[in-house]
Amino acid sequence: MIHFSITIFTLCAALFIGCSDQESNNDALSTQDPLLRTKIELAKCLSKKGWVMYSSYTCSACIAQKKLFGEEAFAHIKETECNPHAPNTKVELCIEKNIRITPTWILEKDGQEVMRIAEYQLLEDLVVHSDCEF
Repeated sequence: MIHFSITIFTLCAALFIGCSDQESNNDALSTQDPLLRTKIELAKCLSKKGWVMYSSYTCSACIAQKKLFGEEAFAHIKETECNPHAPNTKVELCIEKNIRITPTWILEKDGQEVMRIAEYQLLEDLVVHSDCEF
């Protein structure tokens, strides 16, 4: 009888742990992959601090930058499309901001440029420039 009770307890505990509720703002993949969760937090931090990535959908470095974050994390990045042939282009803004190379990361505070980083960036470099944790 004791062995049966322990087995039932173990089974119930395993089911409870395996079926625990997850936070509503994280999907199952995010909660299972610590690196992805960290990338999402970095992306949110960059956007919250005012960083914008100016890019072009045909730019191989921009595509690589997005892949470095991953689709789920990059969805939190503020991005401005500079290619004049893109359907969602903001080419006028890119000209105004003097974007000469993509990707270009710009930190803006109160509408003013504070810092600019051109070209592909490692996540660690974005952390250093942004003071976001990684």
